Amino acid sequence: MKNKKVHLVGICGTAMAALACMLKERGWEVGGSDAAAYPPMSEILRERGIGVQPGYEASRLTPELDLVVIGNVAAATNVEALRAAELGLARRSLPETLWHEFLKALPLRLVVTGTHGKTTTSSLLAWGLMSAGRDPSFMIGGELLNFAANYRLGRGEAFVLEGDEYNSAFFDRHAKFHHYRPTHLIVTGIEMDHVDLFSGLDEIVAEFRRLLEQLPRNGLLVAAADNPVLEKLLPRVPARVLTYGWSEKADFRLLEHRPGPRGGKFLFRTPAGEKRELFLSAYGRHNAENALAVAILLYDLGLDWEEIGRGLGSFAGVKRRQEIIGRRGETVYMSDFAHHPTAIARTLEALKEHFPEHRLVAVFEPRTATSRRNLFQEELGRAFGAADEIFIAPVHGAAALADEERLDTERLAAALRAAGRPAGAAASIAELQAGLERRAGARELVVLMSTGDFGGLFRRLGPAPGP
Repeated sequence: MKNKKVHLVGICGTAMAALACMLKERGWEVGGSDAAAYPPMSEILRERGIGVQPGYEASRLTPELDLVVIGNVAAATNVEALRAAELGLARRSLPETLWHEFLKALPLRLVVTGTHGKTTTSSLLAWGLMSAGRDPSFMIGGELLNFAANYRLGRGEAFVLEGDEYNSAFFDRHAKFHHYRPTHLIVTGIEMDHVDLFSGLDEIVAEFRRLLEQLPRNGLLVAAADNPVLEKLLPRVPARVLTYGWSEKADFRLLEHRPGPRGGKFLFRTPAGEKRELFLSAYGRHNAENALAVAILLYDLGLDWEEIGRGLGSFAGVKRRQEIIGRRGETVYMSDFAHHPTAIARTLEALKEHFPEHRLVAVFEPRTATSRRNLFQEELGRAFGAADEIFIAPVHGAAALADEERLDTERLAAALRAAGRPAGAAASIAELQAGLERRAGARELVVLMSTGDFGGLFRRLGPAPGP
């Protein structure tokens, strides 16, 4: 029997490349195209024998294809998408393909969602299962430092996924996480985000409400107790619900977090009234919350506290999340993905706690659809409160936004200065780099916050730290 043939439109996206590799492992004949066929994803695909064709051409779509997977990067006018429709080829979004080819046959579909912490929490969940010998499958939208790739096809019963409320494809306007049909779900909280897709918080809440109400009765929801938006949705959830957090109402209540140079210990109380302590090799109270959510789910799946503790303590983290990328003298350079005001505030608070002898310098690039706009203009002015100094980079792709909707970086810097924080808005990435290099060597922790490559700034501030 011949192998099935699949073509992926937009194959070099982090998740699409992972899907391509997974299909290849399952015996499919895989190829694809992308207008941004660049490393590292193009190299990963090449190493696995998957051809990547640059740009999009209708002639690549032929009748013998069994499936066309169309990524979210493709618009309805994409010539390959149009050709697939013209030929009547079977087409699916990435989440649909995951369901049909990998998820529906497995009894445990473990999904992590919420506005913040999805990548770190799902990575920690996958590693917790792996370190306990449960041999999970997973696909996660980040570079997991405990694993060789951001996907894995294991032999165990569980598949771990990072669930996103963003839509699936131009022809599939459902949130991605609906396709995964979780049996077990972690929700870290719900806030406004993705202003390019949602006009207000109510629309986001509606997506989460639908997800929660479709959980199976024999399933489990692990929910953040400290999020008032999420709390209102819990009464209508058909599955069992276990809450976690600092709130007195939490089923698993955090009592204390003690920071250290390589992570932190957190003390919590179980529903039975037992007090337990675990160590997580990551910084901050927010990561202690994420770790507790994972611990609850792992314990419910049958792992004991000792197994859970080994997994949390040996977690290596995720690239671009509190990752030390270089040192010069006593200056430490760190890369982080934070872009929402809540994530920025909590990340900086954590680093201030864990690096008390360093002056904390925050360098922020507004790059996401939400952070480039002035939706959080005032909130951003408060988000940097834990930093000793703040530098704001130019808004990425500023020319594409009208003046009245664009984040005003000069106004943001002025608001920070008015609050007593030294702050400046740079005119260019080059200006920013020159300023940082002039001060290199001082005892500072410089946190570079961007969801992209920060104009190459990550690569140029080094050298990389030793082992």
